[in-house]
Amino acid sequence: MKENKLGDETSLYLLQHAQNPVHWQPWSNEIFGHAQSLNRLVIVSIGYSSCHWCHVMEKESFESEHVARFMNANFVNIKVDREERPDVDQLYMSALNLMGVQGGWPLNCILLPDGRPIYGGTYFNQHKWLKVLKAIVETYKREPKRVKEFAQEMQRNLEDNYHERPDAKSNYEAERLEGWITSLKETLDNSFGGYKYVPKFPLPNHLDFMLSYGNSMNDVVLKNHVRKTLFCIANGGIYDHIEGGFARYSTDAYWKVPHFEKMLYDNAQLIALYSNAARNTSDASEFRFYQAIVHETFGYLFDNLRTPSGSYLCAQDADSGGSEGGYYCWTESELKKILKTDFSWFKDLYNIRPETCWENDLFILQKSESLVDFARKQNWKEDEAYANVDRVKLTLSVSREKRIKPSIDTKSLTSWNALLLDGLCHSYVAFNNQEMLDEACSIADWIAFKMVDGDGLLARNFVNNKASISGFLDDYALTIQAFIKLYQINGELTHLHFAKNLCEKVISEFYSEKQKLFYFTKSNSELIARKIDIDDDVIPSSNSIMAHNLNILGIYYRKEDWINKCKLMLAKVEGFIDKYPSSYVNWMSIYDLILRGSKEITLLLSKPLIHSELSTIFQKNHVISYHTELPMSYEIKEDGIYLCQNQHCLPKMTSVNELLEALDT
Repeated sequence: MKENKLGDETSLYLLQHAQNPVHWQPWSNEIFGHAQSLNRLVIVSIGYSSCHWCHVMEKESFESEHVARFMNANFVNIKVDREERPDVDQLYMSALNLMGVQGGWPLNCILLPDGRPIYGGTYFNQHKWLKVLKAIVETYKREPKRVKEFAQEMQRNLEDNYHERPDAKSNYEAERLEGWITSLKETLDNSFGGYKYVPKFPLPNHLDFMLSYGNSMNDVVLKNHVRKTLFCIANGGIYDHIEGGFARYSTDAYWKVPHFEKMLYDNAQLIALYSNAARNTSDASEFRFYQAIVHETFGYLFDNLRTPSGSYLCAQDADSGGSEGGYYCWTESELKKILKTDFSWFKDLYNIRPETCWENDLFILQKSESLVDFARKQNWKEDEAYANVDRVKLTLSVSREKRIKPSIDTKSLTSWNALLLDGLCHSYVAFNNQEMLDEACSIADWIAFKMVDGDGLLARNFVNNKASISGFLDDYALTIQAFIKLYQINGELTHLHFAKNLCEKVISEFYSEKQKLFYFTKSNSELIARKIDIDDDVIPSSNSIMAHNLNILGIYYRKEDWINKCKLMLAKVEGFIDKYPSSYVNWMSIYDLILRGSKEITLLLSKPLIHSELSTIFQKNHVISYHTELPMSYEIKEDGIYLCQNQHCLPKMTSVNELLEALDT
């Protein structure tokens, strides 16, 4: 490996390292064959284009000739984009956790020539990095047997053979779910929203379950917590008050100072969450607030991340012009000059005062009260307040356009686009915005026509109008979920059949008969271990999403074996929920769904539902069919509205109002 080979890659992250003096290689199985022929240790360094500390370590170490000489002389060096290869990232992140190291990026792992890990960490300054590398090289020379024994033990632990093996099927008890909810509540920050720990991530799927459960059970604690969290993150510094869109996380408990990169997966899920919150409030001002956040966030994504192919790009960087967050922040003097007389009220609304200054005289825009409350103090009507704020935002946006913009990643991922498709479906239901439904259909077309090969298998990555990299479980699971949602909204049967066909591929390519769960990689994976993800993080685990998919598709297509697979998966994970409920919230959601039971609604109507009807019927535990071609609706012989649950069906109904009355009872 006598040169840096990243110049021919399509990943922006890899291209950012293509000029490093380190002889970086892209990930491939052949690289490990070469490492074994040299008996040389391997460095695998994993990051992504919008990762701030990845850039810092590059500048300090990977651009250093001194550091590069040592790395090139003693290691085979591999660079990996974690967004392109989440399988590699997941494997070595698990290794880091087994070593007792807190995970994060950049992720740097030292491997034996065959790929087994022996050491790992995240960011190292130059001095520490060289010290670590020299120590590992020396240890491998002096004690190769001990190092290989450690690597063998690591590999055994990396293979996911530890999942719960229940003796009997779950009985689905309301008391058990309530116990998990009680434990979950103990971890919540009721002052500023989110969980009590720092840094704070929005975790949309967690909040969405709390919203759903809180409303169905009239749980005031959960309902208030969700409202508090949604208010705090949309008014905090984590939200871009000028252009819309959320940063990845907050470095403090107050949502004030974010890590400034904006990720598609966060914003897609937050669009869904705020849309669902809007559907569940009776307060007109609160509805308008949620609607504004969704509108601005979608506007940000459409204007900045959309491609001509109909897909959306991954992320926008935190850094620009040599500083983190500089693009988003303002000095007081700047604001005075730009806003003129408007500054007098703007400074009060957005907390521009000495004690709220972030650093280097810069302010991160944030609000501590609602616009409605602020308007009352200003003697403004609500419409007047929104008009004033929108006018000032436009002024600041025009001014900010003169700055150096943070770079945008150049790839589109199937899984993250599926999340946006799903989010736009929820937004359409909440706000009757045809543009959002059209955009959801556009993303669906991109996936169906650009990201599926002749065998019906998904690709993960799309760059320069070309699909690459075989899809992973999250690509399949999230796409299936989104296409089911789209069918329930627009009644296009091809969308549901597409979801079913993908589900069959997942079962054949990813399912473990032994574990009763799905591997993250297909059966032809050449990694040293195939991982099974079950933890619900910022994105729910692929397995919990597949459990939902199997349940609903099992109902649509009368596949009892799929429903049983869902229940077995849940039974495997219940012991983990008992111990760490906040890590398995999407599993709680499927438990709640099975406990309550799904309501099967068949709508055979001469004309489509109007939006207000769809908005009322579209619920988590409602399985909506529009076609007698579906096994769920096979036996229905004449037009009308039908409601079934637990193999009991009500007589035919002739109006949506009748259906709504029946659903209420």
